Amino acid sequence: MAKSKPPRDQPWYHVLVDQSASMTYVAERNLEADGSQAPIEHPLVDQYFNQFKNGKYFLQLS
Repeated sequence: MAKSKPPRDQPWYHVLVDQSASMTYVAERNLEADGSQAPIEHPLVDQYFNQFKNGKYFLQLS
């Protein structure tokens, strides 16, 4: 359980956890950028994204 209590009226995101089959729900203020530009390993990546190029994922539109 999270130790902080971010406000519910601020942005929250579902996040795919790298090298895991887990997904978590995170407040925007608790997100940290990953500067590695490496792809993540998660079984749902292909369900949400259709391409990984230059360190960025491109959202699956349909």
